[in-house]
Amino acid sequence: MEQRRGQVVPQQRSPCSARSGPVERQSLHPATMGALRWLFWAGLGYLSCCGPPRVQAQFPRACMTVEALRLKRCCPALGMEPGNICGSLQGRGQCQGVQADTQPWSGPYTLRNVDDRERWPLKFFNQSCRCTGNFAGYNCGDCKFGWTGPDCNVRKPPVVRKDVHSLTAEERAQFFDALDRAKTTIHPDYVIATQHWMSLLGPTGEELQIANCSIYNYFVWLHYYSVRDTLLGPGRPFTGIDFSHQGPAFVTWHRYHLLLLERDLQRLMGNDSFALPYWNFATGRNECDVCTDQLFGASWPDDPGLISPSSRFSRWQIVCNSLDDYNRLVTLCNGSDEGPLRRRPPQGSSEQLPTTEDVRRCLSLQEFDSPPFFRNSSLSFRNALEGFDKPGGALTLPMLSLHNLAHSFLNGTSVLPHAAANDPIFVVLHSFTDAIFDEWMKRFNPPDNAWPEELAPIGHNRLYNMVPFFPPVTNDELFQTAEQLGYTYAIDLPGSLEETQMWAVMVGSTIGGALIALATLVLLLVLFQHRRQRRGFEPLMNVSFSPQKYTEEA
Repeated sequence: MEQRRGQVVPQQRSPCSARSGPVERQSLHPATMGALRWLFWAGLGYLSCCGPPRVQAQFPRACMTVEALRLKRCCPALGMEPGNICGSLQGRGQCQGVQADTQPWSGPYTLRNVDDRERWPLKFFNQSCRCTGNFAGYNCGDCKFGWTGPDCNVRKPPVVRKDVHSLTAEERAQFFDALDRAKTTIHPDYVIATQHWMSLLGPTGEELQIANCSIYNYFVWLHYYSVRDTLLGPGRPFTGIDFSHQGPAFVTWHRYHLLLLERDLQRLMGNDSFALPYWNFATGRNECDVCTDQLFGASWPDDPGLISPSSRFSRWQIVCNSLDDYNRLVTLCNGSDEGPLRRRPPQGSSEQLPTTEDVRRCLSLQEFDSPPFFRNSSLSFRNALEGFDKPGGALTLPMLSLHNLAHSFLNGTSVLPHAAANDPIFVVLHSFTDAIFDEWMKRFNPPDNAWPEELAPIGHNRLYNMVPFFPPVTNDELFQTAEQLGYTYAIDLPGSLEETQMWAVMVGSTIGGALIALATLVLLLVLFQHRRQRRGFEPLMNVSFSPQKYTEEA
């Protein structure tokens, strides 16, 4: 996962080409909202395929106006009432100043005030909706993950993430249909920036440099933006920066990333119980068991680097792959198609996927992370899970284990951090990684101070707003169990909490039985001694002893 360069120059337009405009959530009758939602998704589906190419982030389209950007204020009204800013009339939230982490960071990024992700998101907005209670969203029109109801005060039954191999035929069809629709349906709420912050208003100061993007390509773009280089000038990038890898935020960033996609797919499919599956890649095999046409696509025999034409994913175009071109032009990925999805897992070679023992050893590490909270932090759970440290072995870089090894094994698009999310296997790979993180959280129940407040790499301090999510959300808010966020895993990990509890019960029962037996023996000896004192010595059994010695023949 260390290679960072793409080769393809943007050519075609994708579903990220239609010009965006303000859209707000409205509070209407449920039946009316249902009909409007259906029409809206249907309309966006049409636009994503048939809409004309126009001008071309990560921000709500309701806030992407010249005025809002000049004021650096993103506090939209909820519904049709203009005065209902942030749902304030219902007590849902208020427009307040954005809180950004001020603690020092460490790591290779030593520049200041040159990257628009520093002290995120203050380069773009310094005011946003601060929601109360369990309300959430850019206009406080949503509930926090795990909550539901008009007042967001009802615990939502957790959705269950299952092994992709154990899905029923109906569940499997729904999952892959959802991915396919998400690839061609414009995101209803968010747009992407196509220029960095200093050029976002265009050469005249009145031309927004933004683009609509499909739901899945938006998912890809978020990952790209978190790892992209700092733009210092034509062909002069600073590459030593990463807001979602090589530090503590690896686990929380990708957890929130998946939650956003899961919620978008639930709304797209009209199914609140929809859950992302996972791929248990810790098989130790030398083959990819999800690389079949029934799942994520087999290799094409005519070109093993491409996906089989029998798979729907052979038609997927990737975005945000040409990092060198963006750096040379001092621009951002604009969501244009940049060629087909590529994947070439080894066939019958000695290269193997991680093993269950790798997972067991990773879960045995009680320390969440250790200084310098980077890829050379040995004997820490986060670094072992990310795959820079192999528990039980000497730390040598580059080290590939667990998450990193799985990406490397898939080869092709998955190897490049800025482009990896283009491969839909990314979703199920990171869902399994998150399942391991959740098991560790349940097992050790770490305190808040297990996460460093300062001196982690930029973006990785506990209270840093994760880049480029908006409204702002800190790493600390995702440092909890999955069930608290509204989902669980149907999984049996090696050395899991349940297994440990069963083992404890078995050991406890054995020890308890032994103690009872010992107590019984002591009681018998006491009774025996008591009888001996009263009646004199009597053998326990009425047997006769032979005077012969052991060595003599009978």
